[in-house]
Amino acid sequence: MEAHTGRTTTMTETPSTTPIAAPPLDVITRLLHLGLAVFGVWSWLDGLGWIGAGASDYDNPVYSGYIQHRWVGIVFTVFLLARILWGFVGPASVRFVNWVPWTPARLKVVVDDVRSLLRLRVPEHPAHVGLSGFVEALGLLAFLWLGLSGLLSAFTITPGIPVFGWLHVVKHWHQIGNVLVPAYLILHVGGTVAHSIVGKQVWKKMLFLK
Repeated sequence: MEAHTGRTTTMTETPSTTPIAAPPLDVITRLLHLGLAVFGVWSWLDGLGWIGAGASDYDNPVYSGYIQHRWVGIVFTVFLLARILWGFVGPASVRFVNWVPWTPARLKVVVDDVRSLLRLRVPEHPAHVGLSGFVEALGLLAFLWLGLSGLLSAFTITPGIPVFGWLHVVKHWHQIGNVLVPAYLILHVGGTVAHSIVGKQVWKKMLFLK
């Protein structure tokens, strides 16, 4: 049976001067996170047409928007696959086996964190523990689908020609990213803001500012 120690901090109270010690994030983890953030958001906005012409012109005579989205998506998928590999061979603190909430003890911490948030208290744990780990695990699964389905489309769709059959189904379900990406951003950025309010500036570490 595992046991995780953690405490909660009211969002309006002064944060403790002795925060829970957490292992420092390695440079590779931070670089991969930064690459996923940049190319993930870029690919999403590009696919919608908020940046560039959008990916929906794949079956038009002129399909520059689709080509741009395809290459940005490929770079994102490379970062994603590297992050997943790092979750198996990287430092102990980032290995999936040590933090993904698939055991009763870890799931209990997730539930406790949700209850704390309902009482307007921000859970404080080392990275990946509790609700933050649950959200990250779901995000990696969702982005893995988006990356692999996008990669499949990139190598099977012929620009300028409409798609039919199973490939059209894959393309359709790939577009679920229009919902998944903003939903994940709301959860992830919201958690970062909440931690910042109580004095835990995690975002500075991810941007090499701390």
